Amino acid sequence: WQTLVGHPDPAIAKRAAALRQSAGRAPSADRQKVIDERMHLAERAADAAAGKVVYENNCARCHTFLGQGGVVGPDLTGIGARPKRDILIEILDPNRSVEGTYRQWTVQTSDWEVLSGRLTVETATAIEILDAGGERHIIARDKIEALEPSTLSVMPEGFELLAEDDLANLLEYLQSGEH
Repeated sequence: WQTLVGHPDPAIAKRAAALRQSAGRAPSADRQKVIDERMHLAERAADAAAGKVVYENNCARCHTFLGQGGVVGPDLTGIGARPKRDILIEILDPNRSVEGTYRQWTVQTSDWEVLSGRLTVETATAIEILDAGGERHIIARDKIEALEPSTLSVMPEGFELLAEDDLANLLEYLQSGEH
């Protein structure tokens, strides 16, 4: 949704926004309601071993934790020093606080290719975009038609769709810092 709603073609962006609205997806302003409905999970004792499986299935592609995982998002090693409540807010509302290095960027090339992801390298002659799958795309500056930053994170919304037990277990695992 983030990529389509931020598409450089206004017709595509408008259509994507309308489809998102009709799909019943909560707009960003309603993230607090999602958080409030699940905040009780931060107080719940859970199973760190089961949380490791949730992490591996849902987070490891993008995040490194204890030396393993992807590099699209920030390294989560040490996040367990934070309260579970704070960790849960970051999971459920990834756009609340977006560090510049993890901001979503969209680039349109002169071949009409549209890529989005994290801007990892920027030189006088080229840029590098790291997409959500962790694939690196190097684009020559003379091939760039448009390069636009977003206010959104590269981390998508929607993790509230995980089962409550899975979210609680994930919080336990992240806070435990165990392999």
